Amino acid sequence: MPTLSRTRKNGRKWARAAAVTAVAGIAMSVVTAVPASADVVEIPVGYTVTGSTVVKKTGSAMALGPGNLDGALVIDDQTGSVGLRADLTLPPSQANISLVSGIFKIKAKVKITPTAPATGTIADGTLTTHAQANMEIYDIWAGLLVPVIPLPTVPGSCKASKPLDLDLSAKDVDIFGPKITVTGTYTIPDFKNCFIADLALGALVSGPGNTISLDLVSKNAG
Repeated sequence: MPTLSRTRKNGRKWARAAAVTAVAGIAMSVVTAVPASADVVEIPVGYTVTGSTVVKKTGSAMALGPGNLDGALVIDDQTGSVGLRADLTLPPSQANISLVSGIFKIKAKVKITPTAPATGTIADGTLTTHAQANMEIYDIWAGLLVPVIPLPTVPGSCKASKPLDLDLSAKDVDIFGPKITVTGTYTIPDFKNCFIADLALGALVSGPGNTISLDLVSKNAG
C-alpha cells in the first residue's frame, strides 16, 4: 500500500507538471520550470528593434532604431491566457522632409520616449500591443535645397501636446521565432512650445493616418 500511495502522489505531481508545460507550450518551444503553486508564469523575452515610420502629410519616411524591447510573456496558469509586458527604448532619429517638389528641405531630430511599459496580448496567433509615448522634436533646420537655417527652439520644450497612442499588431505570430514584424497607424498631435516652428510643424506633420512598422528580432536568435 505505501508503494501504491507513492505512485498516486507521483502521478498527481507529473500531471500537474504536464498541465503547466501545456499552458506554456502555446508560446514556447522549450520547457520552463515553474513553481507548482504559481498562478502566473513569467517568461523573459528580449528583442532588438528596428523599423520605420511614414508621415502621411509629407510621405517622408524616418528610420527608427536600433533599440530594445525587453520584458516578459505573462501566462495565466489557470486560464492559459498570454500577455506581454515590456520596456521599449529607441534612440533619437533623423527626420528629413522635402517640400515643393524637393526644393524646400527640413531636417530635425525626433525623440520618442514611452511613458510606461508596452502591454499586449496573444490570442489565436495574433499579437496586439499598445504603448504611449511622448514625441520631442529638436535641432530643426530648414532651407532651399539644403537645410542650413536653424529654427529657434528651447531644448527639451518642442513636444507633442499629448502622448502618441501606438497600437501595433502582427498575425500568425511565433513569439519565440527569430523575428516578428508589428505594424499599425497612429495620430501625431499638435506641437507646443516650438515658437515659430509651432505652425510649421503642425501644418507639416500633425494629423492621423501615419504608419509605423517595427521588426522585433529575438536576442536569442542565431
